[in-house]
Amino acid sequence: MNPTKTGFHNYTKKKSSKYGPSFAERNPILSKLLDLKYRINDAYRNKGIDTKDDKRYVMSLIDDVRKHNFKTLAPEDGHCCNGLWRKYE
Repeated sequence: MNPTKTGFHNYTKKKSSKYGPSFAERNPILSKLLDLKYRINDAYRNKGIDTKDDKRYVMSLIDDVRKHNFKTLAPEDGHCCNGLWRKYE
């Protein structure tokens, strides 16, 4: 018995979107930390600067923000990240 001839349809489950969350759902702190991580990676590749400690610090912040869903950073973390932005301009 062929299911298409008897009126039955094979419906597939909806797949999740291949795109990330909408702009309203994004965490702005996480986006900025990821941009800082990419900037540190570029400095390592292009200038050959040793960035291991700075990248480890930023990655630990990213992990904490993802795990605990933080909406703001501690003031001392913000000051350190601002210094890193200036360092890798």
